[in-house]
Amino acid sequence: MKLHHIAAVAAGLAAAGVAVVGCSPTSSTAASSTVTTSPASSAAAHGSATRSAQAGSPASSQQAQAAGGACQAAQLSYTLGALTGTSQRTQVVDLTNKGSSACTLQGFPGVDLHGAASGQQNFTWSLVRQSARYSAVTLEPGQTGHFSLIYLPGTSASTDMTVSKLVITPPNAYTQAELTWNQSVVLQDGATHPGTYITPVVAGS
Repeated sequence: MKLHHIAAVAAGLAAAGVAVVGCSPTSSTAASSTVTTSPASSAAAHGSATRSAQAGSPASSQQAQAAGGACQAAQLSYTLGALTGTSQRTQVVDLTNKGSSACTLQGFPGVDLHGAASGQQNFTWSLVRQSARYSAVTLEPGQTGHFSLIYLPGTSASTDMTVSKLVITPPNAYTQAELTWNQSVVLQDGATHPGTYITPVVAGS
């Protein structure tokens, strides 16, 4: 299938808020158990909101506060979950509360892809959000929530991005964590409706 046809189909799915998932999940071997936290810029903390396709419906902020406040980057552990799909893939990212008290994840994380693209070795691509509703997810100590990264796998073309890591900012947080992710992705950083985007956080792994 030609690249522009794949991108067009995926773009339509993204705009409709549909995540394409394959029939049989496989285990990804690209995970790294080591994460580091660092301060995030205001734009990164909100997941590049100016480029977002978000049409969410947040839960009550009072409910989130009662649940223990927003989960911060250092309170969470990050692991890669199931990897599914072929022409468009879905990478699950699990977020587990490793703290001693409950915290809340509400909405979309900010996700930046870091790697090589367009002749640059330190290229960064801030992903847009799926158009989807969401609600607050409260994580007791040891509990897990997750979001999905929907992406178009690379085709060995000059327009691909060779990704080395994900930089993740939890919803409503201002610090980041890094997770190793070695994948090739079709670069669509200038597209209005790219075929690579993220979903809101939901409960469970």
